[in-house]
Amino acid sequence: MNTGLTKFIFRFISFFVIILIIVSTGTVLWVHKLAKEIPPDKVITDFSHNAVTTIYDNNGYFLTSIQEDKKQIWVPLTQISDSIKKAIVATEDPYFFRHSGIDYRQTWEAIKDNLRLRRLVRGGSTITQQVAKNIYLSSEKTITRKIKEYFLAKRMETLLPKEGIIEMYLNEIGWGYGIYGVELASRFYLDKHANEVNTSEGAFLTAMLRNPAYYNPYKKMESIMKRQQLVLKLMLRHNLISQEEYDNAISQPIELRRDKPHKRFTQINLDRPNSLRDTPPCYAGLIEGYLYKTFGRDLLYNVGLTVKTTLDNNLQNKLDDIINEIDQVNKGSLKRASEKIGLLLDEGDKVRAIGCTEKGDEVTGWIKRLGIPYNSYRYEIKFIDNIVWKDILLVHTDEDRLL
Repeated sequence: MNTGLTKFIFRFISFFVIILIIVSTGTVLWVHKLAKEIPPDKVITDFSHNAVTTIYDNNGYFLTSIQEDKKQIWVPLTQISDSIKKAIVATEDPYFFRHSGIDYRQTWEAIKDNLRLRRLVRGGSTITQQVAKNIYLSSEKTITRKIKEYFLAKRMETLLPKEGIIEMYLNEIGWGYGIYGVELASRFYLDKHANEVNTSEGAFLTAMLRNPAYYNPYKKMESIMKRQQLVLKLMLRHNLISQEEYDNAISQPIELRRDKPHKRFTQINLDRPNSLRDTPPCYAGLIEGYLYKTFGRDLLYNVGLTVKTTLDNNLQNKLDDIINEIDQVNKGSLKRASEKIGLLLDEGDKVRAIGCTEKGDEVTGWIKRLGIPYNSYRYEIKFIDNIVWKDILLVHTDEDRLL
């Protein structure tokens, strides 16, 4: 054999192997890095649907609190009918109670279908993966998010019982009209509690989940009923209902609520005030934005933070009252909720109050005319983006740990 050709082949194979090793090593390191970026165990085990982040002033007085703004009524799994659970499992994840977070068979089937049809028609995600995405990750369709979702789902299965995971799913999934959770969906569409829903209705609600915006029962009832029949067939196929239950459900009509959607939210107490004051002061929104950006949704809304500030409760309330008063005089032209301009009251190197206004000089004049101690503070007008929040806030997740 030609020696030169042999050397060439050897070098080519060696080069290919080296490149393969480099790429493989880089991929492994990248995946390992992503695996470390999933939420810590504490965030997973301490998840709370009604977690509250509480803000205190420099003397420990309550200022305001922060909760996630959702149309949602959380109920335990024991208050959700078996019909809904069975319909969800049959449709979304038939092997939910057998796998450990990832259903490799369903994933492979989804890959084959997507390749065959040359478009994304199936996701192959388990219920656990969907919970991981909906609660802890974003909904972006990227390989990075999918890898994190994989590791997070596996971790959740080791930390949480199956019942806890499906409870989270049923309470966090969206049902259209800004509704989250099966209890509110049952009330909104059927005027029933989740534990009163029958087999036909459970399949009906599940049918909507494929695309709640499209499967709107007030516009696409015929399409939903076709989808509902498919859900019932899946329930029968996976032995979650009997033939008799199937026959009864398939012929049972669905009775929808007919009152105006916006009225339904006033009939149940969905509003959770995030402040003791009637209108949340502007600094609450600014602090919430900073905490969300710095610590993420998990700690802020699902675990809850305790935040001590340099602010002074009395001075902060006085500033808010003055801005409100001037706003009324100016008939709303003060724009107290401005996202651009902030009025900071300083005492030495500590910020004692924050106001949102585009007429800082006018507000400052009003405050100074109040006399002592208001005329002794230093007033600074600056863009909101330039506020150094780390000098104003001390953040705790519990009594033992300072972030």
